[in-house]
Amino acid sequence: MTKNDMFLSVLKDKITLLSTQCAPFANTKLHAPCFDAQLFHYQGVLLNGYQPYLLELDDNFQKLTQLIAKDNHNDHLEQIVFLSTLIVNQLNALQREIATHTLRSTEQIAHNHATLHEQYARNLGYLNRLEALKYQLQQTPLANAVEHRKQLSTLESRIARCQYALSQIDQKIEQTTAIS
Repeated sequence: MTKNDMFLSVLKDKITLLSTQCAPFANTKLHAPCFDAQLFHYQGVLLNGYQPYLLELDDNFQKLTQLIAKDNHNDHLEQIVFLSTLIVNQLNALQREIATHTLRSTEQIAHNHATLHEQYARNLGYLNRLEALKYQLQQTPLANAVEHRKQLSTLESRIARCQYALSQIDQKIEQTTAIS
């Protein structure tokens, strides 16, 4: 077995291992590209986990294998070195990404949790202001009964929507608390 064959065998084994490590994330939707465009060309929304990155890595490996298999592979030494370096960098980047995926997921849940609390506080502030306006409106003398009832009705519907929004946010907070 030549050095080239051993090198390709080691790379193939690492790619196979990486594919099995990526399998649990096959149905994970990644909303943003995970890597620099210099490292991986795919920059779209990932609907099936890291699969596009694995396909690109495997494609690069196939190109490298073809270049090394050529009789005059010394003529393509620059391409071989470039592809070898790229593949090793892609392997390392994907391994780091998978290793930190769980950590980032936990951080994202914590961030969403904090954002939900901020939304809850903001809506609670709206509710308090609306109720204060309602109280103030109820305390003012009736100049125009029809207009007064209309304003009161509008405030009550806004209060109801605000209370509904608060209950929805509260449910989301409970769900994220149960997940984490």
